[in-house]
Amino acid sequence: MASVTVIFGGQEQSVFQLDKPKMIVGREPGCEIHIDNLGISRNHCAFVNRNDSFVLQDMGSSNGTYVNGRKITEYFLNDADEVIIGKYTLKFKNEAQAVAAAEKTPSMDAGVPDTLNTYVMDGAKIQEQLAKMRSGQQNAAAAPAAAPHGATAKDYAKALDPGVPEGAGGDAAKMKTMVIALAAVVVVLLLAVVVLMVMMKK
Repeated sequence: MASVTVIFGGQEQSVFQLDKPKMIVGREPGCEIHIDNLGISRNHCAFVNRNDSFVLQDMGSSNGTYVNGRKITEYFLNDADEVIIGKYTLKFKNEAQAVAAAEKTPSMDAGVPDTLNTYVMDGAKIQEQLAKMRSGQQNAAAAPAAAPHGATAKDYAKALDPGVPEGAGGDAAKMKTMVIALAAVVVVLLLAVVVLMVMMKK
C-alpha cells in the first residue's frame, strides 16, 4: 500500500492512503488530500495509480510542484520521494518498492565490470591461463610463448592473443619475405629465358 504524509514546519500533519485510482491534492474542500493554505492551488497536483506504480501530475498550479527539489509536470514516484507544494512537504511511501529494495541482494550487482582498474597477471598466471585455453580448443594452432615475468603490457597481449603480430618475426614479416623471394626467383627465370633466346638467335 502507498501513502502520503503531509509535513509542515517539520511536523507531520496527516497521513493519506493512496487507495483510489486518482487522488487530487489542493485547497478545494472536495480534494482527496485537502490542504487549506493560500500557497496551494485549488487543484494543485494529483497522485495517479498506474499498475501499482504512482505518477505525480501537476494540475497547472500557480506555485508549481517539485519532487526532490526539481520542478515537474509529470513524474513516476519512487519510495521516499519528497514532493514540495508551497510550504508543505508530502512524503511519498510505497511499501512494495521498499520491500523490493530490501530484498535486492549484492549478487545482483556482482556482474558490473570494473573498467577503471587494470589487473596485471605475472608470467606464471599467463602460462596457466594459456594452458586452460589450449585444452579447450580442439583445432588450435601452436600456442604462443608466454610472456616472461616482468614483461611489458604489449608482451602480455602477444602471449594472450596469438593473432597479434610480433614484428619482424611475425607471420606478416614471414609472408613479406616469401613474396620477395618468389619475386626474385621469377626475375632470375625471366633473365635466363631472355639469355637463352638471345643465344638461340645467334
